[in-house]
Formats: sequence, C-alpha cells, structure tokens
Amino acid sequence: MDKTISTLCLASLFAALSGCGGGSGSSAVAVTPPPTPPVAPTAPVGEADTSGARGALLFNPPPLARSLDPAGLVQALGRLGEFGTQVLAVAGQPKCGVDFHQFEYSTVGAAGETTTASGSLMVPSGSDPACSGKRPLLMYGHGSSTQRNVRLGDLTPGAPFAGTSATVAALYAAQGYIVVAPNYAGYDTSKLSYHPHHIADQHAKDMIDALTAARKAFARLPHPVVENGKLFLTGYSEGGYVTMATHRAMQAAGISVTAAAPLSGNYAESVSYETTLGSPEVLRGLGQVGTESMLDLVLQFTAWQKAYGNLYAAPTELYQPGYAASMETLAPTLLPVGSLVGSGKLPPHLLARDMPGYASLSAAEQINFGTPEQSLLKSAYISALFNDIINHPCPVTASTAPLDCKPAHPMRAAWFKNDLRTWVPTVPVLMCGGHGDDEVPFNNATLTQAYFNAHGVAPKLVTVLDVDTPALANDPYASAKSVFAEARRRVVASNGDPTSQENYHGYMAFAGCNVAARDFFKTFE
Repeated sequence: MDKTISTLCLASLFAALSGCGGGSGSSAVAVTPPPTPPVAPTAPVGEADTSGARGALLFNPPPLARSLDPAGLVQALGRLGEFGTQVLAVAGQPKCGVDFHQFEYSTVGAAGETTTASGSLMVPSGSDPACSGKRPLLMYGHGSSTQRNVRLGDLTPGAPFAGTSATVAALYAAQGYIVVAPNYAGYDTSKLSYHPHHIADQHAKDMIDALTAARKAFARLPHPVVENGKLFLTGYSEGGYVTMATHRAMQAAGISVTAAAPLSGNYAESVSYETTLGSPEVLRGLGQVGTESMLDLVLQFTAWQKAYGNLYAAPTELYQPGYAASMETLAPTLLPVGSLVGSGKLPPHLLARDMPGYASLSAAEQINFGTPEQSLLKSAYISALFNDIINHPCPVTASTAPLDCKPAHPMRAAWFKNDLRTWVPTVPVLMCGGHGDDEVPFNNATLTQAYFNAHGVAPKLVTVLDVDTPALANDPYASAKSVFAEARRRVVASNGDPTSQENYHGYMAFAGCNVAARDFFKTFE
C-alpha cells in the first residue's frame, strides 16, 4: 500500500493486523515530482442499474477515466520518478495502450448489508496482436489502507496506490491482460462507512461481485474485449489475503480459476495474534503503538464487530468512554492520520496504566501508558483476551488441524474464523514473500503450504517462493529475485534501512513478488 504501519510492526504485536498493509511500490528512494492534475472520469452514460443486486453494474458502460497509448503510459510511469522507471524496466515496453475505466457495482458489507464499491477496469487496446482478440483476465487485490480515498487506476503522482496502479497496468494491462482491480467496500465512492478488513467471506463476495459487474461492461466499452477463458488472481499483502479468500470461494462456487498468486498475505491469520499476544513481552510492544497503528486496530475491530456483532454489546466495553462513540466511523478516514490525536479523535496512548503487569515495566516503558482518559482501550477487555490465549492455547502452527480450538473470547474467535487454512486448492498456486518481512511473517506461506500438503495437495501444485534468496541454476524466478536484490541495493545506496517495513514489505518484496506472479502466470498463457 502507499503508507507504512511501522510502529506496530516493529513491536511485532498485532502483526496479523498490521501485516495486512501492502506494497505500493513507492519506496523511500523514489523521487516524486510535483503532482499533475488527475483526469476526471467522463459523465456516466448508458444504462444505470440501481437494483442493489449483488454484481449489478451501476453504469454501463462505466466512465472512462483516462486512455493512454503505449507512449502515454511510458510518460505516465516517468512522472512517478525513479519507481516508474523501475516498473518500466521490469515490465518491458508496453505492447498495448490502456483504457482506465472507473466502474461501480453493488456488493455487500461484512454483515451482508447491501452497499456499493468501485474499481478500475484496465482494458488493453492497440494494433499489436497481444492487444486484440480473446484476452486473459486478471483480478488484482490491493493492500490495506486507513485512508478512504483509495482509487486504483489513478497514476497521478502522490495519489494513494499510484505505485500499485502503475505496476498492475505495466505488468498486465499493457501486455494484453484485461484487469479488474476493485477498490473494496468502504473505500473511494463506496457507501459503506467502514472497510471489512480481513473478513474473508466479505472479501470474496466483494471480488466476485466486482468481476460479475465488470464482465457486463466488456461488450459495451469503446474498445470492447472478449475473454479467452483464463482467469488469474493475484494481490499483495491484504490483497494477498483477499486473493486466497477469493480463490477459496470461487472454487467452492464452481468458478474456474486458471492459477492464483497470493503475495505476502496473512493466510494463517491466527498465528501472529496467538504467538505475539500470548508473549510475556506483550505490554512492552503495545506501549510503542502510535497513531497510525491505533487506527489500524480500530479498522479491524470495527470489521469484526460489524461481521459478528459480538465483540461488545456497546463500544464502551472495548473503548474508553471519551472515544467509544466515534470509533466505528473513524476508519477509513479522509483526515490526515497525523492530525487525529491533536484534534481529539484518538488519544495519545493505546493502553492505560491500570493494565496488569504495568508495574513491572521500566520507567522508560511506563511513559508509553496513559491515564484511562488518555488511552484508547479498556484494560479489563484486553486483559481478558490475553488470559484466554495464555490459559487455553491452540495448535495454530500444526499442519493437520491448526484451528482445532474453542476460544472463549469473541475477538479471538474472530481471527480464528478468518484464518484461511480451511480448504485445499485444485489449481496451481504461488505464494510469494520474503523471509525478512516483519510486517507479514513468511511463516504465513510455509504454514499454509504445510496445511495444504497435509490434506492431500500434491507438493508441485503449490509453490512457496522466498524472493529474498539467491537465484539458482535454471531458476524460473531468477528475474523476481534479481528485482528484489536491485531494490535492496537502491535502498542501501540511498542510506535507507532495508529491514524497515516501509522498504522491505512496502517496496522490495512488493517489487519482487509482483514480478514473480507475472512470470508464474506466463506459464499458463
């Protein structure tokens, strides 16, 4: 994604939440020129479907946001500075022009309520043989964001997810793929007041509804497109999680998927929560949580509450009274995250000094805790969660039955419900990540692979790639590993920290794994 969740990740706590962020591809070493004005979508014309039925396309054909020929796409990448240059280098020269359509569709929220969402439909055009005739279709899931104004397809420098949009357009649409890239419910023009973060069932429905809606537009576009029957799924970070949840649901529904590449996602959702929150060092880490990480927690808590309705009977059970009333509508936000504490929308501390164990902390650690009035969460609620983890351990790292657990605490039950180790794929899957990723630990991939193998999946069907390793002889992912290594070199050359979440997860692994997915899918074209 185009923001970093560094403080919480550095603390290695609530990693399954903070690890849902995604790489934007906009690293600390990229040079960003002054923003250029965005191109406004054309006014909606044609048919309007306001039925609210799942998969309804609100405007058909969807508005055209911008149309770039190959030279225009190269220029747009150039405006993204060094990062855009790197994208062009790894993607290759565009074969096709790309029409970026902003489409809106009907879907559901976490509780099944009718709502809307939007996305980008990237359509190849041009005279090259790769740009016409029946084309493969790719769905891309983006990383998480606490900001509401997420709009994929916007390549304007400084726009949220401009780096992700550029990467997807260059790697796929400009090479002949039809691309459907949803923004998800709760972002952009969506009518939903919250984002159903890591609610697997909702994510899958959202993606399937986006695909259903987008397909209705294909024949009515300025450059009509026709599918060739091949459907690929990929996405990074939260998008990696969304990809696997969608693949699971599509397989269950009989929707044919050619191959899937979930990248750096928290598929083994419960592992990080269980291992970090059950640690004796948990208070030391939670005391370091800053504003953006608090907002991430609010985003997740709201999603669980909306989905299951049992995290609390009233927000004051979880939140301190001074903040409880506004938490369910705070994230995602259009406000600058840095302004939330100063404006009184968030407190300066996550936890209060009445937390059990506070007295055992050093003086330097105690200053990170406030009075109840200066803190966000109720100590009694969080203490009960910790105690349930400690007193009723679950086999979360087992390969056969990792979810064989009956947690008593409703928050704990929520993350078990969204752990994706409940199915086995029947088509090829690539899970890519990096072993040095503190934001999304690499064991999410290895533990999920172990579960698949223990339940009868042939080892050759599921590939786990550590992009932070040397290329081997005849390595099919040599290019991806080279891209990762070059990104790391650039970080170091600019005096950046290659181990930081911003650089490792948000730039280096993002770049390498997206190239790996592209190379993986090429074998099925």
